[in-house]
Amino acid sequence: MTEEQSAPETTEGQSAPKLFDETAPEKTESTVKPATLLQQAPVTAALFAANMIVFIMLVFLTSARSILVPTEQTLIDWSANFGPLTLGGEPWRIISNTFLHVSVFHLAINLYVLFNLGPYAENLLGSRRMFALYMLSGVAGSLSSLVWNPLQVSAGASGALFGLFGCFVEESVLGSGFSLKEILRPARVMLMIAVVISCVYGAFIPGIDNAAHLGGFLAGALLSNFFRQDLKATWNKRDSAVVGVSLTALILATSAEYFSVRTNPQFLAMLDFQNALPLLKEKKYQEALTCLNAAAARSASVEIYLKRANAYCKLGRHEDAIEDCNSALALDPASPEVYLGRGYVRHCQNSEGLAIEDINTAIGLDPKNPVAYNNRAWSYAVLGSWQTAIEDCNKALALAPELALALDTRGLCYLQLGEHKLATEDLTKAAKLDPKDGAALFHRALVNERLGKEKEAAADRFEAQRLRYEPESWEASLSRAGNKH
Repeated sequence: MTEEQSAPETTEGQSAPKLFDETAPEKTESTVKPATLLQQAPVTAALFAANMIVFIMLVFLTSARSILVPTEQTLIDWSANFGPLTLGGEPWRIISNTFLHVSVFHLAINLYVLFNLGPYAENLLGSRRMFALYMLSGVAGSLSSLVWNPLQVSAGASGALFGLFGCFVEESVLGSGFSLKEILRPARVMLMIAVVISCVYGAFIPGIDNAAHLGGFLAGALLSNFFRQDLKATWNKRDSAVVGVSLTALILATSAEYFSVRTNPQFLAMLDFQNALPLLKEKKYQEALTCLNAAAARSASVEIYLKRANAYCKLGRHEDAIEDCNSALALDPASPEVYLGRGYVRHCQNSEGLAIEDINTAIGLDPKNPVAYNNRAWSYAVLGSWQTAIEDCNKALALAPELALALDTRGLCYLQLGEHKLATEDLTKAAKLDPKDGAALFHRALVNERLGKEKEAAADRFEAQRLRYEPESWEASLSRAGNKH
């Protein structure tokens, strides 16, 4: 808006402040105290805090990796927007994903935009209207993402924030307008740069998509136009009607999108695949196999074949597992994960030589995978090559210092070499890092038995059994005397 034009009145009867106003009249320190974000814009402050809290919880409850690159499955588990689940019975993901971010960089950009646009929109429209615009724009962005690519995993507040940006643009164009001098103010230029970065970021980073940006922007601009028609009044029936009509339109659009994809084989396959994952975690392999069979019948996928191979292996159907690994390799001959998976099946068949061959191939394709070194170490341990196994564990731990699997494997190898103190240290640390896995506790029980600590050994065995750890036959046969196998 120009210097001469007056701003529309807010719900408090005051003029809506210009965005980054640098021409406000001077106030003496004795008459005016600086207002905090919470005092200026309480809804903005609450949204700011909510986004930060969710990200902190994501990192704290998953892994440090989530600070920069959380896995797609991690995002899905934390209620990201994913068509097969969102449209397959979990519609709350349309909202929940707007509070989830895919990296600290993504979060920082969005919080910067929120910090600058939130107070502007809240002072212009009032807190209730601003909150309605923010949430509806976020939902519109999520729906746009589903329409554009229902199989993409997406998350972030960008759709809602582009709704605030749409409000800013709509008010500046159809409201009072801005002069070129005002548009080129440094603070506004920085805001525009942040918006552009967000768009560019969305074009190249998985989990973010510009379809959500566009949907949020259009929804925000449209809602801003409706809300600004009567800013002198507090929230009224007209505002409720605008929100009601918007929600109805979004629900109808979501229903239309559901009916358009419900016959898509790939969409249905991913739904079956996601339904199988919690069953695999609960070790309900037969039930998981039912879902995975349905998924594989609908769509050929490396990840489906690998998960089904794992279920087959747990059920003792090793030849079926090998066949699925080979099918996965036919789809992606250069996949280290598939070779690693087939190596695991070979291990379950007691074919350690073939297992090591597959793991060597996986390491050749991806030499920075710590799990691969641990798996090869485990096969060497089965063969009784304890020192070679320890060397592989060291390689794994050099890549991932807190990999519980490698610490557990190395601890078991130290046990067989008679290094009881080193074994206890590794196994205790592994048990702390992964308290849901009873392997380290079972192996520490072996150490305590060798040391004659019967009470401690019994406690560790009990806890390992409670966690349903099932030792392999060669582990269970390790003698108290420490005979090397």
